[in-house]
Amino acid sequence: MRRTLRGFSSYVRTAIAIRMQYRSTVFASLGVTLLWIVLVTHVWTAAYRGRDTVAGLTLESTVVYLTLANLQAAVINTPVTWIMASRVRSGEVLFDVSRPLGYPGQMLALQTGQSLIQIVVLLIVAPVAGLLGGLSAPAGAAAGLLYPVALLLGWVLNALLTLLIGMTAFWTVDNLGIAVLYRFVAAFLAGASVPLIFFPGPLRAIAEALPFRFVVYQPAAIYIGQIRPAEAFSGFGLALVWIVVLSGLLALVWQRSLRKIVVHGG
Repeated sequence: MRRTLRGFSSYVRTAIAIRMQYRSTVFASLGVTLLWIVLVTHVWTAAYRGRDTVAGLTLESTVVYLTLANLQAAVINTPVTWIMASRVRSGEVLFDVSRPLGYPGQMLALQTGQSLIQIVVLLIVAPVAGLLGGLSAPAGAAAGLLYPVALLLGWVLNALLTLLIGMTAFWTVDNLGIAVLYRFVAAFLAGASVPLIFFPGPLRAIAEALPFRFVVYQPAAIYIGQIRPAEAFSGFGLALVWIVVLSGLLALVWQRSLRKIVVHGG
């Protein structure tokens, strides 16, 4: 166990070092995030003009929700799927699978390192977002305590889903199309662009039955008080069930992927 943890932490540090080699990208991401917050604030202010609430949400709650959704996406989204495909194409994956730390563990560590850098960016952006009117305090003490728990569960679920999509590279070699399609569908069903409460009945039922909502909607809705503590705990239980199911599926897919390894590089 100690050896595994050392290997995992080494990969996390490597991912952080790689990310920091491209500091301009990190700062550009920070700037784009702030611009997005300003745009969302103005667009939804116009949409709410003359109305106090829409679908039970006030303008302030909607803006805070969408701001959090964007900040969470910055933490959760990583280029791991493209990294996996690149290493399959180059043949470097052969070295990855021969290392003591399992291949899924290596990719999870890379995702962890990438996310840690983005958390630092989030901590820088959050106070500025508050000054711009895009972020406010949580809806209560319970919401403030439950939010990080929901965010952690969402991160784990997203990591498992990302690894599953990344492993399609063992069958397709270039999984760019699959990865782009997945990110589009997952972001929509997670409520990243529009809160799930605005979805029409049948579509909302589908979105709530899938694990994507725990990645964006659940944490943000808890923060603004749209989801109460009792409902939040029920959601945590379902998220844990999804984590177990996806972990089992990942283990199965990885075993099948091992049989598909072909070295294309030299």
